[in-house]
Amino acid sequence: MSELSAVEKAIERHSYDVIPLTERHGTPKWLFFMWYGINAQIFVVATGALGVLIGLNFWGTVLAIVVGNIVGSIFMALHSAQGPKLGLPQMIQSRAQFGFYGSLWPLFIVWAMYVIFAATNIVMAGQAFQAVYHGSVNSWAAILTIPMILIAIFGYDWIHYGFRYATWLYSIVFIVLTVMLLVHGLPAHDLAHGKFTWGNFFLALSIYATWQISYAPYVSDYSRYLSPNLATHTFWATFWGTNIGSIWLMILGAALAALNPAAQTLSAIQGLGGHSWGTIIALLLGIGQLIPGAVNIYGGAIVTLSAGSNIRPFESTRILRSVVALVIGILSALMAIAGSGHFMTNVENFLLFLMYFLIPWTAINLTDFYWIHHGNYKISDLFTSKGVYGRWGWPALIVYTVTFLVEVPFMNTTVYQGPISKALGGADISWIVGLIVAVPLYYWADRKWGKKDAISSVLTDREPQIVE
Repeated sequence: MSELSAVEKAIERHSYDVIPLTERHGTPKWLFFMWYGINAQIFVVATGALGVLIGLNFWGTVLAIVVGNIVGSIFMALHSAQGPKLGLPQMIQSRAQFGFYGSLWPLFIVWAMYVIFAATNIVMAGQAFQAVYHGSVNSWAAILTIPMILIAIFGYDWIHYGFRYATWLYSIVFIVLTVMLLVHGLPAHDLAHGKFTWGNFFLALSIYATWQISYAPYVSDYSRYLSPNLATHTFWATFWGTNIGSIWLMILGAALAALNPAAQTLSAIQGLGGHSWGTIIALLLGIGQLIPGAVNIYGGAIVTLSAGSNIRPFESTRILRSVVALVIGILSALMAIAGSGHFMTNVENFLLFLMYFLIPWTAINLTDFYWIHHGNYKISDLFTSKGVYGRWGWPALIVYTVTFLVEVPFMNTTVYQGPISKALGGADISWIVGLIVAVPLYYWADRKWGKKDAISSVLTDREPQIVE
């Protein structure tokens, strides 16, 4: 076999397979930069504006931002701590609860999430470059997809390196924006735009909590190379990184929306910065979409390969992961071009849609990991339909379905509003109800019908990565 070139060596080899202990590296500090950095972007600012845009006043939006992010990030950070323990990407772990084939349903939901979020990153990068250099958003979207795909192909280490450097640059950018906003001032009549209602507050709270919970399928992907004894540090680095970044920039977005509710977020930032600074900031914000976009393409590739391994076992290779990342990037770009015209409406609807499907999954996965199996699994059996986890995890699948059905009357979207949400003045508390139902129901169902021998207390380098 010929020796690998320097470029080939720089490309990550692993995808959905186990990371051996001999290849574990990095520190939890990487995760602080990772989850702070991924939130230091214009998409987060735009999401922060949603509370004001749905009619909630500024201070009510701020409260929803703080509470929603803190609550949602607890679930997200608990998922992050699974990575060092198991050495696996996030979604492959779902086979322990849903079964080898039953896990394809949450895999599909998360695959769609990755593609749509990557498309969102592409749209926002294209809009920023159009604002500076003119031309069409679609042309810029196509061009800017290329570096996103390249970063995703090089993979794990390159994404972490990128965020470690980008964090400092974009902290400066958003500090400048915050100072400009404070110098500009926030008149009382602007802060009073909209009004506080419990319905709008809980709808906004749901959106912001979902922002953090939507990271749950990502987080183990970026902690799986860490040493198993760093799980607790992993939790706190993830928790603080994501909260500091998201709460700050979402409040900034809410303030910009309060100043000018009719303006797009990027236009509001340009107006705040003036012609010269506004142009520079818009360009930097466009560039700042590249690594988050790469994260979504990278995750989409891992999930695609995970689903593919359900059909036929295969070895993870650099070439295979690179080709799949290329396909995911192209698909995301096409979706970006098709959906760029109704961006913020699409984002609000998708965040809520995502919440309804992710809440049952996160409740089941965390309950199984922390309360039932205490992080101990037969790793090799996750890679075969003949293992102890079986083809179909009926307790998880039934609890997932029941939880989703229970959520329906509490939902509130532009497409559908449940009767209980209407009675509550538009409040969407479906995620709270879903958690309350799913956690004890799954615990009971697994204790009654789950597989009692599906536990192994040790992960070693001798654990096979693929089982034929």
